[in-house]
Order: sequence, then C-alpha cells, then structure tokens
Amino acid sequence: MDEVLIRLIFGYLKKLNRDKALKRGEEIGTLLYRLGYRKDVIKKNLDIAFPQKDDEWKRYIALESLKNLGRVLAELPKLPEYLKTGEIKSIFRIRSGDELLEKYRDEGFILLTGHLGNWEIINIGLSYHGYRMSALAYRQRNRKINRIIEEIRTSAGSQIIYHDQPMRKFINALNSKRIISFLVDQNTLRHRGVFVDFFGEKASTVFFPAKVALKYKKPVLFCYSVFDKETKNYQFFVKEVKTDDLTEKDVPVLVQRYTYEVENAVREYPEQYMWTHKRWKTRPEGEPENIY
Repeated sequence: MDEVLIRLIFGYLKKLNRDKALKRGEEIGTLLYRLGYRKDVIKKNLDIAFPQKDDEWKRYIALESLKNLGRVLAELPKLPEYLKTGEIKSIFRIRSGDELLEKYRDEGFILLTGHLGNWEIINIGLSYHGYRMSALAYRQRNRKINRIIEEIRTSAGSQIIYHDQPMRKFINALNSKRIISFLVDQNTLRHRGVFVDFFGEKASTVFFPAKVALKYKKPVLFCYSVFDKETKNYQFFVKEVKTDDLTEKDVPVLVQRYTYEVENAVREYPEQYMWTHKRWKTRPEGEPENIY
C-alpha cells in the first residue's frame, strides 16, 4: 500500500510543471507544520543550535524548514527528467568552487554535504557537468520505498553504494576515480562515529569518509546547494577541506573540520536545514541517553 501511494504521489508531482511542483511542495511543508510534524524535535534542535533566538524566530525557521523539505520531496521524482531534457542546466548553478571540481576531476575525490537546501539535486547536477558520481547511502526501512528512491537516483546518473554492501564495491569506485558523495550531518551510533562539536554540543558524527580520505589520500570537498526564491534555481557552493597536514591517525580532526563546514553553512541558511532529525540523539558516556 505504501509503495502504491508513493508512486501515485510521485507520478502526480512528476506531471506538474516545475513552478506548480514547487508550490505543491511548499504547501505540503506548510501542512506538516500546522499538523505539528516533529514539532518537539525541531524546537529542541533550534534551542540547542540557536539559544539566543526567540520563539517567534524559531517558529519561522521551523515553518520555512518544512517548506524546504516539501520542495525537496516535490522535485525528487522530477530529477531524471531534468537531466534528460537538460533543464538541470538552468536549475543547478555552480557559484563557487568550479576550479576545485576541475582540479580533482581526473583523480576522484570525497564530496561531503549535509541536509541543507536540496541535497538530492547535487549528484544529478554534477552528473550533467560530466562528473562520474557515486553516493554512499543508507537503506530506507521500507524496502519498497527504498526501491522507488533508488530508481530515481540511479536514473538521474548516480551509482548507489549502500553502507551494508561489501567494501569491495566502495574500493572499486575509489580505484575508478569516481566522485564519492556522503551526507555527514546525521546522528550515528557510537561505533560508527566520533563525538565532535556541532553548534557547541557534542554530536556523534560519521567518521567513515574521513577514514577513507586519509587512508587513500583523496581530496575532501564540502558542498551545499541552496534554493534561491527569486530565481527558483539552486546555488551550488564548493570548498576544499584541508587535509594535507593530517595523517591516518587524525580522523577525529578531519571529522571536526567538515562538521564545522556543515555548521557554518547552516548558520547562513538555517531556514533551509532539515531540523526534523534527532541530530544529538546519541550521547557521550555518562550523559542522559535521550535528550529529545
């Protein structure tokens, strides 16, 4: 039933022109806000990240954040068509870091981002520009929904590598000098992460991309793609994360560096961040296990 419903919704959104799809997405986000979707989680996250801000500001950010999430969902089923028609060229604009992408194009690199703006459009946007993309992903709990999302991502030009697949597939992508993208801003279990500062609070953060980058001496770039309400396109920014002073033992240092990059981007565009996630759920030893 879930699969049928999702396919019907995605099928409807896919048929809409882009302006209407964006509008529907924002309406979905507004409805979620009015229904109180993850209200307490959003409020807790904003209290941690922006303790100095008043409740009116936080309510505004909560609403805009859910509207942004709605836009991401509304455009997801349209991504393959954007690539096929070439419409992606006007939707996805590289605003900074183009020289870095070109510098490392032929050797491959680690590309890190967070749930800011539209993270789903990054791989398709770069695929259009000729970059060979692979993305490390976690499977959705619902296998049928996971299959739908996988179909969209792969038809939009990405190779998907799941975290539970053999390491060989990941190494093959590295050896093929592909660009491997990671989302690095979600809470992770203790054995998969290290605790680093995120908005002044310890957050368990995935260390795998840092470990890979340092072991295989791959460049690390951080990026994000944010929505411009006036032009209705996505502004894409890239910068390099310094690694040349690090060794394989410095994984926590690199994790902190790219987590700061996430934080800095979120501070600039808090209304486009996905505050619905329990980012600080895993706690250091000795602290309360559930702060939500």
